[in-house]
Amino acid sequence: MALLSFKRKGAEAPDPVSPEVEAFLNGYSIEVMPRTAAKVEDFRALLPQGTRVYVAHIEGTPIEDMVATAARLNADGFKVMP
Repeated sequence: MALLSFKRKGAEAPDPVSPEVEAFLNGYSIEVMPRTAAKVEDFRALLPQGTRVYVAHIEGTPIEDMVATAARLNADGFKVMP
């Protein structure tokens, strides 16, 4: 699962994730900027429900954008950490 796909068109699908890798990644968190989040149509298609998502503050980002991003992620079932 990736937010940005750098895969070449026509490339073979990767092997399924091993149970060991899946267990290692269980409970991970991610960080997203409001500007980047606006480009993601549906986080639910990318992340397991309940994933902790930190909303990064970059200088110049309006607080309203941060609040809107946090509200959207919360409504989609994620644990938001401003």
